[in-house]
Amino acid sequence: MALSVRDDGMGIREEELDKIFDRFYRADASRSTKGNGLGLSMVKKIAELHDAELSVESTEGVGSTFTVVFSKVVAL
Repeated sequence: MALSVRDDGMGIREEELDKIFDRFYRADASRSTKGNGLGLSMVKKIAELHDAELSVESTEGVGSTFTVVFSKVVAL
């Protein structure tokens, strides 16, 4: 099972993709958006706790797609 979230925002530069899941990392510190750089690191940790894989595809100026692939599905 997979879950994908896509946006049509600014995108992420290729050289920053390996850093965006680090705690407190902000791709562009000059942005006027609020935040402290914890969101994506929390998503990564939650995915790991569920034995899921998290990936991102992004093109600067076009947008990003974040995908979480769950290795096992538990029925409720």
